[in-house]
Amino acid sequence: MAMPGGYGNQGNHGGYGQDPSHGQGQGQSMMGSQGQGGQFATHPSSGPGGYNNAPPQGYNQGAGYPPAGSGAGYGDSNMSMHTGNHMNDVFFAAACCIVVGSLVGGFCLFFSLKPVDFLFMTYVMIFGLILAVLDTPWLRTIKAVIDAKMYIGKYIQFVTRVTFRGVTLIFLASALFMTMWDNLKGGFMMFLAVVLCLFPALVGAGSVVIGLLKSSKLDKARRQVEQNIEVLYDQNALTFRGEQGGLTMDEFNKMTNENGSFKFERLDLKLIFNALVSNPQWRMQVAAGTQSQGGYQNVADEIKLTKQDLRAWVLGGMVFL
Repeated sequence: MAMPGGYGNQGNHGGYGQDPSHGQGQGQSMMGSQGQGGQFATHPSSGPGGYNNAPPQGYNQGAGYPPAGSGAGYGDSNMSMHTGNHMNDVFFAAACCIVVGSLVGGFCLFFSLKPVDFLFMTYVMIFGLILAVLDTPWLRTIKAVIDAKMYIGKYIQFVTRVTFRGVTLIFLASALFMTMWDNLKGGFMMFLAVVLCLFPALVGAGSVVIGLLKSSKLDKARRQVEQNIEVLYDQNALTFRGEQGGLTMDEFNKMTNENGSFKFERLDLKLIFNALVSNPQWRMQVAAGTQSQGGYQNVADEIKLTKQDLRAWVLGGMVFL
């Protein structure tokens, strides 16, 4: 015998019903069959109204569904955001080592009357500052920092990619070490040269390896979708349709996941769109690190990978992230 389902007393949303006339479900049988309004099986020993007195674990009272973000999706944005912050901190520390080393070396070379080596140290310090600005954990909302990131993303775009940032760190660390080792005397200076240059070199090597692995995964996904890219674009471009539309991050992730099971985290999607999207405004937005409490979720809802950029990626070769 079916009983009318109910959720809550009158005026008490999210409770469990004492008055079935205020229920939202169409009813459940005492054997556990579910009505359209209920998600939880009842039992003859349940409380009044045919429902357990306490809400099931994970149930969002008043809404009838679990909290947003608790279900399975394309990765936890908060988790990927924390991962991205840790990577940025490591890159920032490596860049700071370059800056400190070039400052110490340049100061000694200036008073040693070696202008050529001093000029070289100045160049190394400038590139170290550029990398530090990209990943600085402080002063992100200062207009000067935001503008600097925008111009870096526009004119020195290769350092915003993981692979080429690693190559840059290796080059700067090697050049700084050779200059300090050959021109500075004393055991402390030798020790300082090793400490300040070894860490950026290791970070750079790891960055190159990570970048190549991510780039290889993206290239495998490209080979899976290149044969039917026109059809796949029409099927997945639901937010921005048509020739002038494009794929959002979630739509791109869905397309690659359904064709080859290549699933990317939020941080990876940011790197992919930074490399594939040709819109300068988006590149500036990425370089500026536009963030909200949900990571890059709001940015992902606004930007898109246009159909022209998608074709260029599919028809081109391997893209390095």
